[in-house]
Amino acid sequence: MRISFTYTLKQFFNPGAFVPFLIGAICLAVLGNEVTEFLNELFGTSKKSLAAIAVSALLVLILCVWGFQQWLLRLTPAPVEFRQQPPGFRRGLIVLVGRQLDTCRKAIQFHQPILERCWLICSVQSLENAQELKAEYDGKLTIPDLLVVNDVNDPLEFRNLVNDIYLHLPAGWSEQDVIADYTGMTAHASVGMVLACLSTVRPLQYIPPVNDSNLRAIAALDPIEIVIATEQVKMP
Repeated sequence: MRISFTYTLKQFFNPGAFVPFLIGAICLAVLGNEVTEFLNELFGTSKKSLAAIAVSALLVLILCVWGFQQWLLRLTPAPVEFRQQPPGFRRGLIVLVGRQLDTCRKAIQFHQPILERCWLICSVQSLENAQELKAEYDGKLTIPDLLVVNDVNDPLEFRNLVNDIYLHLPAGWSEQDVIADYTGMTAHASVGMVLACLSTVRPLQYIPPVNDSNLRAIAALDPIEIVIATEQVKMP
């Protein structure tokens, strides 16, 4: 295992490691004393010279702290903010096809005013449903070959499928022209799709259900888009 010099230095000056900390503190004290004597010899020991040295040291400290802050700003990831809003119409739609076709139809119908292409991701178990959906909308918009996953419990397989769709969009399309609906299939499918879309902030949506008193879905509402934004980190 490789240990960086920075990590070693940090541990060396950790008060929990008493002996290394004591040695480091003594060395820094000696170094500070020598620097002070050098500055006194260079600028003199009058009150005016000492005041100038103190002010200069303070300015150098402030400058170093500011520079360190800028460095931390580059290293610290900006916090992610999630907001919900009705989605705008998209030319492309990626749908997870599970047992319930109502949510898939709702997603497709919402974007139909400008929808040109729809990618259907399904499993072996939901392949028949995907074929039914493809036959239903095939004449109204372009539906490429069905994308069948091997393992519905592998979120990485779903992530890779969604990534591949975005990497092979039609000529002239941008990623913002396509929205991914993570409502259907398994939780692993939804996680995989979200992982693919979070990588480069691709549009995401879901279909809210209408539940009965037993919490069973009896209808589907219009889709909701998850808007992902970042905010500038503010240092205290």
